Amino acid sequence: MKKYKKFLFLFLILVIIISSFFIYDSLSNENEDDGKEKALSEIEYLENKLELLFNKLNNIENNNYSLSVKKIEESSSSQSGSENSNGNSEESGGSDGVESKNASSGEQSTDSSNSNIESKSNEGNNEEYNLEQSGILTNNNNDIDWKSIKLEVESLYSEVSTITLDLYSLGINREDVLGFNQELDNLTISVKEENKESTLSNLSKLYDYIPKYLNGLTDDEIYKAKIETKNNLFKAYSILDSKNWQEIGNNVTNTINSFSNNLLNKQNDKQYIINKIYIMLNELQSAVDKQDDSIFLIKYKNILEEISVL
Repeated sequence: MKKYKKFLFLFLILVIIISSFFIYDSLSNENEDDGKEKALSEIEYLENKLELLFNKLNNIENNNYSLSVKKIEESSSSQSGSENSNGNSEESGGSDGVESKNASSGEQSTDSSNSNIESKSNEGNNEEYNLEQSGILTNNNNDIDWKSIKLEVESLYSEVSTITLDLYSLGINREDVLGFNQELDNLTISVKEENKESTLSNLSKLYDYIPKYLNGLTDDEIYKAKIETKNNLFKAYSILDSKNWQEIGNNVTNTINSFSNNLLNKQNDKQYIINKIYIMLNELQSAVDKQDDSIFLIKYKNILEEISVL
């Protein structure tokens, strides 16, 4: 009887130990899954930020509209106020002047309806805001908003330390994590110096780390192929100003091959979009053949928009 009780006691201890092991393993897996989900959100944030910076360097707007701000002449405002304060608006034609000004403005708005979609004025700041259609052929690629770019790059530093710790905890290669941080410093120097060519080069080097991180964070093959495609596309885009069309063409070819190998022949519910992007990537090669940067940018922009819904 005593031996039976002793055996039962040992059996219960063994059951408790095994149960504890499975509970711990389950909790560890849950914590790891939560950590990976958080890290994926952080990498997506970085990826979107880098794409935004790439596009800002050529004034590419994803929504085809841009907001312009125009100063309103203070003398005009003061003169109108002076006329209204005389109390003789009807006799002096002040009211008619205001109506004439509004009518003129209306005519101007009608004539430019294709470019000025919406106009609002801020009387307190004497500024007029216009929502205008924008496109590759109408943009001035040399008029770069460096102030906006500098603010975007500086904001990355507030996120990178947290992302670094999260990637470390998930076992991502430390050299890859530190490499990104070092390249961010190089990017900051290029942006500070307002050097477009160097900034694009450093952005491309930074984006190169995104696919490496994803390999250790997700099994989503479509997402990884999407990022790899954009990585190769950005490499071609980043050297566009160099006019080295042979190298640009090599990067475009790598983009097509990578996309084809990873996605084209794998059946899934997004096959229509995949086929469409493949055709657009091959059409990008014609811009290389013509050695025309405007055609390249138009097709590059359209490809990015399609990839965003993949």
